[in-house]
Amino acid sequence: MKRWVKLSRVARWTILGLVTFLIAVRLALPSVVKAYVNRQLNKTAEYRGSVGDIDIDLWRGAYVIRELRMLKTGGEVPVPFFYTPRMDLSMEWKELFHGSVVGEIFLERPELNFVAGPSAEETQTGEDKDWRETVESLFPFRLNHFEIAHGEIHFRDFHSRPPVNIYIHDLHSIATNLTNSRDINQKLPAGVVARGRTLGEGEFSVMLQLDAFARSPTFKLEASITNMNLTALNDFLKAYGKFDVERGTAAIFTEVAAADGRYEGYVKPLLEDIDVFSWQKEKRKNILQVFWQAIVGTTVTVLKNQPKDRLATIVPISGEYDTTKTDILSAIGGVLKNAFVRALLPKIEHSVSFEEVETEQTRPRERTAP
Repeated sequence: MKRWVKLSRVARWTILGLVTFLIAVRLALPSVVKAYVNRQLNKTAEYRGSVGDIDIDLWRGAYVIRELRMLKTGGEVPVPFFYTPRMDLSMEWKELFHGSVVGEIFLERPELNFVAGPSAEETQTGEDKDWRETVESLFPFRLNHFEIAHGEIHFRDFHSRPPVNIYIHDLHSIATNLTNSRDINQKLPAGVVARGRTLGEGEFSVMLQLDAFARSPTFKLEASITNMNLTALNDFLKAYGKFDVERGTAAIFTEVAAADGRYEGYVKPLLEDIDVFSWQKEKRKNILQVFWQAIVGTTVTVLKNQPKDRLATIVPISGEYDTTKTDILSAIGGVLKNAFVRALLPKIEHSVSFEEVETEQTRPRERTAP
């Protein structure tokens, strides 16, 4: 009887010790994970990162990063490259039923800032860092599902006159089956859809199908911006084109397909109801500004389709990933055709085929003389 009581006492102390240890580990875990995340965010010299806090949710197999910031080192850029108040990284439990151990990331109100500047220290593009490695270092699972809510993407130039800030806001995006966890027998098994609003209250839309595991980028992209008020772009037009507009709306449509290191597609800009030159407003400008604006306004008036009051063209683009080819003659021809023959329809052409781009790789290419 005494031995039974003694064993029970040992068992109780063992259980108590184990519970105490687990509680201590649980309490220390956020601080340990926070230190680890900060180390991973500061592995390169180009950018430094920081997080405000870490929340652990063991039941979901997840943790939440709060107030995550990525800043370019040197302090020459006044906005972070990336910021989000909440980043949720978790296991995607439903994929366990399909035999896959994969994860998902959710970003709440993320902000991405691309900055143009007169020097490398004042320019921020993110091209000088492999962000995939950063995400993989923060995440113990292969990423299969990615979601963004109320995101923003900015292009800024603090040194232009006037300063430029072009952006997409209220961005919602979902990427699915990035690891092909459902083992779908398709050439482009993963999908990304995104919608948002632009500067000038235009509508932004993206549909992307891709093979995330292809040796070279393999995808079919359709994207568009519609009903954007051109006057909202006046700071950009003044800074880079030295003119502005009195009124007008803009739309941009694009399709691109890529396979085996080659891509083909087009970009179709379209301007409607555009008025570039207004004498009442130009009285306040110097003579050179008025002269340049008059040239731009006259060119737009001549080239736009008068019955539709629309200026548009299709710019074909094709090439390989180390070169870019833009067919300027086709672009000019598209402008003239639209101006004097017919107006281009304001919609995606559906003329780019992933299968045709893929098949192009099997055709013999003409050899050019050195």
